[in-house]
Amino acid sequence: MLKSFTDPQNVIRFFGLLLILLWVAVSGCNPPSDKKQTTPTDPINSAPQINLAEGSGSQAIVPEKAARMAADSGGDGRAHPDVKQSEKIQRKVIIPESVVGKWKAVKVLVRNKADEGKNEIKTVPIGSSFQIGDTGIKVTVVSFLPNFVMDQGIYTSMNNRTSNPAVQLVVEENGKVLYKGWTFAKYPDMYSFQHNAFALELKDYIPEDVS
Repeated sequence: MLKSFTDPQNVIRFFGLLLILLWVAVSGCNPPSDKKQTTPTDPINSAPQINLAEGSGSQAIVPEKAARMAADSGGDGRAHPDVKQSEKIQRKVIIPESVVGKWKAVKVLVRNKADEGKNEIKTVPIGSSFQIGDTGIKVTVVSFLPNFVMDQGIYTSMNNRTSNPAVQLVVEENGKVLYKGWTFAKYPDMYSFQHNAFALELKDYIPEDVS
């Protein structure tokens, strides 16, 4: 046994086998991989964004591409708009080029919960405000989106078709903000401003070329 181990050829074979075993062990623990690590990108959040200030209306101009990429809901108005009043996500409003300057006003129904006979419809230019009687309640129409869609970072319009019209409102009472959010024409009872005495509904929208 000792004689065979001291044989130079046997020694070479032994160390050769040992090197092969070590290489197999190392290769088995760290298998080669040709897969590249990729980092998902968000095409919508990488698009230019403009934050509309209260009452600024539809003066923001951004590429039409932003609206197309934001169509995660299909943009046909059939999907329920997933907007929750309790959400803390701060989203920006993007008015696409196809919508900018195309709408001048909306009609908002002020519904009197105590007396339906006192209901009234207000025609409000986009970017302006109105008072509800002498209640101290002021309603500002911030922006209008004819085909509302949303993403984690933005609110925008899929196109200029009125498939899912929505108006962004800010409601204040004696200077205190009661509501800042959206009211949908097709979903008047959901995600809208609710008050003990009044409710607001989006009833109609007036294009810019209509006198």
